[in-house]
Amino acid sequence: KLSSAWNERQRFQNALSLCNGELTQKFNEFIEVSLGNPQKNDTAIQNEWSKLMEELRLILSFKSQFAEIREITERIEFSGAKNWAEKLRTLPIEGTFDSQLPDNWRDVWRLRRLANYLEEADGRLQLKKLFRQREMIETDLAKAYREVIVKRTWLKLAENATPDVRSALEAFRSSIAKIGKGTGIRAIRHRQDARNAASRANHVIPCWIMPHWRISESLPADFGCFDLVIIDEASQSDLTALPALLRAKKVLVVGDDKQVSPDGIGIEENKIISLMNRYLSKQVEVYRAQMTPERSIYDLLKVVFASSSTMLREHFRCVEPIIEYSKRAFYNHEIRPVRLAKSSERLDPPLVDVFIEDGFKNGDINDAEARFIVDEIAKISADPFLSNRTIGVVSLLGDKQPRRIWEMLEREIGLEKISKHQIACGDARTFQGKEKSIMFLSMVSVPGDVHAMTKVEAEQRFNVAASRAQDRMYLVRSVNLEHLSPKDELRRGLISHFRAPFAQDEAQVKDLRSLCESDFEREVYDLLIERGYKVVPQVKVGRYRIDLVVEGHNDTRLAVECDGDQYHGENKWEDDMRRQRTLERVGWQFWRCFASVFVKNRKEVVEDLLLTLFEKGIQPIGSDTVINNIHTESRSVIAFPVRIGVEEKAESAGQSVT
Repeated sequence: KLSSAWNERQRFQNALSLCNGELTQKFNEFIEVSLGNPQKNDTAIQNEWSKLMEELRLILSFKSQFAEIREITERIEFSGAKNWAEKLRTLPIEGTFDSQLPDNWRDVWRLRRLANYLEEADGRLQLKKLFRQREMIETDLAKAYREVIVKRTWLKLAENATPDVRSALEAFRSSIAKIGKGTGIRAIRHRQDARNAASRANHVIPCWIMPHWRISESLPADFGCFDLVIIDEASQSDLTALPALLRAKKVLVVGDDKQVSPDGIGIEENKIISLMNRYLSKQVEVYRAQMTPERSIYDLLKVVFASSSTMLREHFRCVEPIIEYSKRAFYNHEIRPVRLAKSSERLDPPLVDVFIEDGFKNGDINDAEARFIVDEIAKISADPFLSNRTIGVVSLLGDKQPRRIWEMLEREIGLEKISKHQIACGDARTFQGKEKSIMFLSMVSVPGDVHAMTKVEAEQRFNVAASRAQDRMYLVRSVNLEHLSPKDELRRGLISHFRAPFAQDEAQVKDLRSLCESDFEREVYDLLIERGYKVVPQVKVGRYRIDLVVEGHNDTRLAVECDGDQYHGENKWEDDMRRQRTLERVGWQFWRCFASVFVKNRKEVVEDLLLTLFEKGIQPIGSDTVINNIHTESRSVIAFPVRIGVEEKAESAGQSVT
């Protein structure tokens, strides 16, 4: 009997091992604790067993309901709602309301499915990963491309640089050095030696760089001996550059007919006509007209290759308020400024309009304007913040004014500071192809002695003069608009530009937040401002605008794009990426987010933005929410206060002062 009872107990325990739950636990406790316990009588044990069996029968009576729950929850779990299925299976109803099965469960189910679909369609993490991969791959490709070019070039040179070639190169270098100024009695022989040496090495050296006047005296006169000849600043080159073209199989001419061209001054018209009739009689008439001393090589090639010209539209030198004058007055708004100065480069305001009240003119010299310019340069040279700025002074009337200013600078601030700031003074031609951090434009003219400038040459000079400054440009003048003829559009346009470079944007904007164009932008702007970041909305870069720019110390900055789903759908994605890559090419780094992603995952998105700012080294530096006049500053200056006092006394005495 004992053996049989033990076997029954073991069989019952094996059956319980396949089950779990509260009732199973009670059966196990009964078997382990109550059954066979000498401290409990048979009646108590029997009553305890009866209660367990009654509870088991009750549960078994709900077998069909449990099966239905199991079937439904399995289907729910299979449909993707694993957590909800588990709660429906295990959590009991507490009270009269089933919190796990609300009346609107169908709507909740549908919204959850839509949310999951949006989450899968979002792919922001994947996009971020792809952006980083693209950036790394493009960087590696550019680096590899440069290295391949360099190594292939040096390899080819090493293969071709025979002892004879090396000797020829050394002979060329020696002959060029001996030519010197080219005025000695042996200069002709040294030029011939240089040409002979170059002819022996020309087939090996892949690239020669020299002024066009050096080509004829240094390189052999062989037609088509170079695969490509590039003439830069061709609008300044006169017909003496033609010998360079004879050596080309292909030619690339880079220039701008809106900038200073050869003037042909000093050559008699009769002599020009005679030479043209003598040497250009067989030339095509339309080409023949371009081959005169006042025409540039750019003018000629523009006519010859009229069907294959390309306009370079991106402008990298000046900040936008400076170049806006040339863009509007000379290029019909076809050029696109793409430079946005870094915080260490930026000089606010970039335009300074200075009216000299006591300006007076002696010939082509205005000493009052010169006095102000020299004093202002002295202040700049004494400012540690401006210690690395280069300076230029250009006269809008002749070359005597810059010569006077240079003499004053030599005398008053010394050659050391002149060298430190790389100061240059001259007319527009002096600065063509050059640039300076700060430029001074001296107008020179005074009331009663100002004549309208209407020639093309004057337009070219003004264009060059007004497009050399990178960060700040001063206009120093002694005339106002009322002193100028209505025909004097150049001077009037320049003065008007300094008063309002962007006529459409001159309304004062007191609150940066009001520049934001959407609620999404304002929300991102607010959360960054609250954390102490410096944020500028709607920053214009060339023809593009960036939603928000976050700036930090040491010229760090990040472009933040807040893409509204309504206006930045998949049909706009390609345009957005093209725009982003264009700006990345000039140094911008981007972080972008869709409005829907921001709404759904605000916490994660904000954390990602702050992490990106941290990785870029952009720290909170505070924000000034007030915009002053960021474009221009106007001053009215008396250059010689003592002279004014003397003139007033002389006038009261009926005398004059020279």
